[in-house]
Amino acid sequence: MKKILLFIILSGWLFTSYGQEITVKGIVTDKANRQPVPNALITATESGNKTLTDFDGKFSLRAKPGEWLVITADMFQTKRIRAKENLVIFLEPKAVSLDEIVVKVDPLQEPVHSVIINDETLKGSQPRNAADLFDNIPGFAMQKRSSTSLEPSLRAFKYEEMNIKLNGGTKIANACPNRMDPMMAHIIPEAVGKIEVISGPYSVRFGQTFGGIVNLVTQGNASVTPGLHGNWQSGYETNGRNVVQRGELQYVRRNYDLGIDLEHRSFGDYKDGSGIVTPAGFITDSYSLKAGYKPGDNQYLRLNWHQKFGSQIKHAGLPMDSPKDNSEIVNLDYRYAHISPKIRSFTVKLYHSYVDHLMTNGYGMEKPRPNYPAIDARSPVWARTAGGKVEIAWKPADNWLVYTGADNDYIQRDGSKHVIININPNTGQPLNPPVVKNLKIWQNAYINDAGVYAEAHHTAGKNWTFIAGLRADYVTSQAKDPDPGFVNLYGHVGQKTDITVGATASVKYKNGPFLAQLAYGRGTRTPSMLERYIYRFTVGEDARQYIGNPHLRPEINNQIELGGEWRNNLIHIGGSIYYSLFQDYITPVINPALGSGSGGCGGGGTPMAPRQFINVQAYQYGATAFANLRVTSHFIIKTGLNYIKAYDQSLHEPLAQVQPPSASLGLAYKTRRYWIDLRGEFVAKQNDYAPSFGETATPGHKKFDLRAGFKPNDRFSIGGAVLNLTDEAYYNHLNFAFRNAGPYTGRRIYEPGRSFSLFVKYKF
Repeated sequence: MKKILLFIILSGWLFTSYGQEITVKGIVTDKANRQPVPNALITATESGNKTLTDFDGKFSLRAKPGEWLVITADMFQTKRIRAKENLVIFLEPKAVSLDEIVVKVDPLQEPVHSVIINDETLKGSQPRNAADLFDNIPGFAMQKRSSTSLEPSLRAFKYEEMNIKLNGGTKIANACPNRMDPMMAHIIPEAVGKIEVISGPYSVRFGQTFGGIVNLVTQGNASVTPGLHGNWQSGYETNGRNVVQRGELQYVRRNYDLGIDLEHRSFGDYKDGSGIVTPAGFITDSYSLKAGYKPGDNQYLRLNWHQKFGSQIKHAGLPMDSPKDNSEIVNLDYRYAHISPKIRSFTVKLYHSYVDHLMTNGYGMEKPRPNYPAIDARSPVWARTAGGKVEIAWKPADNWLVYTGADNDYIQRDGSKHVIININPNTGQPLNPPVVKNLKIWQNAYINDAGVYAEAHHTAGKNWTFIAGLRADYVTSQAKDPDPGFVNLYGHVGQKTDITVGATASVKYKNGPFLAQLAYGRGTRTPSMLERYIYRFTVGEDARQYIGNPHLRPEINNQIELGGEWRNNLIHIGGSIYYSLFQDYITPVINPALGSGSGGCGGGGTPMAPRQFINVQAYQYGATAFANLRVTSHFIIKTGLNYIKAYDQSLHEPLAQVQPPSASLGLAYKTRRYWIDLRGEFVAKQNDYAPSFGETATPGHKKFDLRAGFKPNDRFSIGGAVLNLTDEAYYNHLNFAFRNAGPYTGRRIYEPGRSFSLFVKYKF
């Protein structure tokens, strides 16, 4: 009996001891040169606890004795090791990969309010373009002109008000003034490994920043093992008969790697929840060539080349479609890390992108618009973007990290609109000869932005971090081939020069599971090319012509934000509140004094007074909140809230295109081999709208998506989804209305109804 009792006591003690957590302390070191590895992420696989190494590679983490710890770091191979109290971990250098330029760092050192998204469960469905990846991220909403002309809006900041980069430096400018071809349409969604977001002007390292900063990071090498590797992905979605095919092939050696990606997307028209067919089809084919080289220890060089070819692209919310939308992107990245104890890294980034786009109401399209060929309108346009960045990260003392650098972005656009009016739109009588018009769109304009910056991070003790940054930009712009009407309106239109100064300052306090942040940012933005140089072209949701203003002043956003979060092994909660005071905010207003012009594709429609871009005063405030609950080691509940209020003090009405209050709920059960994920989106009615822009109240809606997946082994995975599970008939407040589309003209573009999706991937 005593032996049995002793066995029970010992068993209970062992069980209790195994279930308890210990404090794991250690250091992560580069095996090649024995240098410490800062910013390495250590994850306990069972408890889900995470931490990052400090500047000296040291870390401390709560974990269960013997459970697996996964260590990941930029430019190093992932490693797994059993937890114990004291660890010395050596990481092997990774094969060449410079894709991830901005790295997640310690919460006391990262840019204010930054988050990283890398959600494998979304792979069970086929995104139309990269903007779909922002779905369910708090603070974001989608603006929709079509299935490819889809763009994210962050806290009501949109277009050039957001600073969107690819891999930390590359920019892609749309050629179409109607934004048929936004940056998101030229990026392969499946190639995006993570999305990094700084929700305000809280960093000066990424160019002029008025609102938030978004960095799309493409996936690095699929394998670091020398040899030939690859994968094939295929997907199908029922609503639209959408097909996605993508393949990757890589050859990896110790000091270099080569890769090629191929992708094909074919999407059709979809039915919304009411059964109405929405023109949404498009076809794109693209390829990418990648080459990496390691010239020496801690040095990495990467060259990427990407081309995309688009055709038969339908834009339900615009008066024309796109029989051609082609682009190419090339970028060269170099990084030298751990140069000396005082110089942490030296980075150089160079890029060039080109977009060749054609808009038409019928020419080259399988299904022309209703007003074709009575009016034949064609607009070939192009955009060229080039630039680069040089940055040095200094470590003048143990508790200091200073970034200094210079960057430059050059954008040039040109194109014209050719209109042949064969039938009088007012009488219906044929015109002999036809009326021919040739209109300048971009007036061969350019913008060149050269900037310099410095940003310092200082850690005081174990709990406090202070961040301060300052940047100055010298921006020149000009329309080199101005329209005579533009010259008559403004007089001599020469080169315009602006000098802007942006700044940020923040303080963070971290004590155990609690983190608080207070930040201020002075964001600046010089007027975009459209705001300065567009002339009598319809670029908005209405049919009015828009006229640029070369005398616009740069926008300034004085934004302050207070945020905090608290987490333990089971709960992670947090939120923030912010306020923005806008100086010289840029908006288009109706100006009857400029004379009426007809909208549409040349000559049709009722004459309407145009809109002219001007500076106004405005403000904005809002709040976000989230709560994540780990019910078990595999079952997680996630919630989020978002609220925005924005007001134009000069026009005495709400700002246009502001998303309504929203909430989200997610239930996810994930293991190493399978997952199931249910997400709900709840959007309130939008009662704050801008009447001068023709906006009206938008009804609220709710939507549910169900995704599931299975990985029978490490090579093969399969995912499925039921999107819009309840077949809800709804549209978002930022969706455009049908334009020049027959019986549905003027009706808002509704989102797709219920759809079933399947996605498979095999790698070798």
